[in-house]
Amino acid sequence: MPLLVKDANTSIQSLSTGLDSVGNLVPAHAPTSVVAGIATPVSANAPMPVINRAGSPAIDGSGMVAVGGTAQTLFGGVTPANGWLVVNNSSATLYVSDVGSATPGGGSIPIAAGALFATPSGYNPAGPVSLYGATAGQAYAARRW
Repeated sequence: MPLLVKDANTSIQSLSTGLDSVGNLVPAHAPTSVVAGIATPVSANAPMPVINRAGSPAIDGSGMVAVGGTAQTLFGGVTPANGWLVVNNSSATLYVSDVGSATPGGGSIPIAAGALFATPSGYNPAGPVSLYGATAGQAYAARRW
């Protein structure tokens, strides 16, 4: 059921409405995207645009645990802008954290031998990524974007 309203230019516009669960007249909101200044309803033929801010090349941060039993920062201490990943290429568990120093347990994320941990595209970490390995020489592959 349309509701007629005046816009900022005092032109009469039709506003789509419907009834809520108790019978009140409410505006019917539909997701739209703006094309050439015109709001177009989202549909299979006109999908909602998605902007992937992570469209930059990945930067390598691979290496080895320098001192066992001590957390070290990855990527030279630079906080990744749009996400990151670490692959554990060693035979023992590694731990990563982007909310403080990595430790075995606590809020750190364990990465089993041969496993991968990756953040979703567009993820903004709280701070620099920290990695913990129990022994020196544990290898890992890391990328930030």
